[in-house]
Amino acid sequence: MSQRRLVIHAGFHKSGTTAIQEALNAQSQELREAGIIYPDIGRKAHHRIAWALSGKAWGWGNRGGRKTSIRHWDSLANSINSSNAETILLSSEFFSELDSQAISKIFSKIKGRRVEALFTVRPLVKLLGSSYQQYLKYGITADYEEWLHSVLDKPGESKINPTFWQRHFHGQVVERWAKILGPDSVSVIIVDETKPQFLFDSINSHLGLPNNFLKPVEIGSNRSLTMEEIALLLEINRRFPKERNWSEYEVFIRRGYIQTLTDTVAPSPNSERLLTPSWAIKKGNEIGAEIKRELIAIGAKIIGNIESLDSAQVPEGDAIYPKNISIEVISQAMLSFDKSSISRFPIKWVQGDLINRYKNKLTREISLRRKKL
Repeated sequence: MSQRRLVIHAGFHKSGTTAIQEALNAQSQELREAGIIYPDIGRKAHHRIAWALSGKAWGWGNRGGRKTSIRHWDSLANSINSSNAETILLSSEFFSELDSQAISKIFSKIKGRRVEALFTVRPLVKLLGSSYQQYLKYGITADYEEWLHSVLDKPGESKINPTFWQRHFHGQVVERWAKILGPDSVSVIIVDETKPQFLFDSINSHLGLPNNFLKPVEIGSNRSLTMEEIALLLEINRRFPKERNWSEYEVFIRRGYIQTLTDTVAPSPNSERLLTPSWAIKKGNEIGAEIKRELIAIGAKIIGNIESLDSAQVPEGDAIYPKNISIEVISQAMLSFDKSSISRFPIKWVQGDLINRYKNKLTREISLRRKKL
């Protein structure tokens, strides 16, 4: 009988993780029948577990960011230890941000199972534009050129987004896991965008599943933003009042307008796209070469063409922000509010609003009674 195992798909960001998680969630029952448990914790991915282990807040730390209690991990770990399933699979790109202490906490808490880490990697150059857009949806106010200088001028540092290098020094992250789990317990899949099925074939093979078992599912497009949309969101971020908090931004901007817009509204065929300047492409590939050397030196299992990490190309040019935005784009953004986002309103926020409404109503009624007297 093969050894039971816990497989942690630990990232990386912008490497097809959402597509993988959508497929795992959609086929969770089929996976269970095949002896693989993809735990249902009320979300399609296991971000809350990663946040609980890292101790980091989701959102703006000093303006409404939410921390997840370590009890979420403790509860799941107890369930894993009591399960007889041959394989249990967790997936969150936020696992890539764990430090050695948090990884050790996983390793020491799990009993009777081999703990494995699985990473999916794209060349650094290919994730610069998409990473910028992701951080833009997090509220940053820097344009693309300023952001690129922030992360590339001194690799490892970024005053705008310190988490970028926590996520994307891929070699250092994989090495951190390999030192604790052992190199033979770590696998790295190099994503090949010219072969979309390669990613799923590789994961099926790693999990001991037949080809085409796990497959992409139809989801919202989660497409890239057009330059008009980038300019609009950048202006919203710059004007978003300092006294308003993360909950408001997440409900009304990030998930309310932008996510629904990119998931449901097709861009105009003539829409301009974000371009990456040549200096950033060159610098990104230089860093990619170092990441490649580090991954090879670790001794983890490499699946795919690792040579692609330092030779990637993306549409080149300077980002030109439109000074005027079409009425069509603005109307689409306004109409794209997803009413399901209301469920994300913080309870304390809603309670506070209801209490204030009740107090105001009571004050008005008392005032009217006094006037009648």
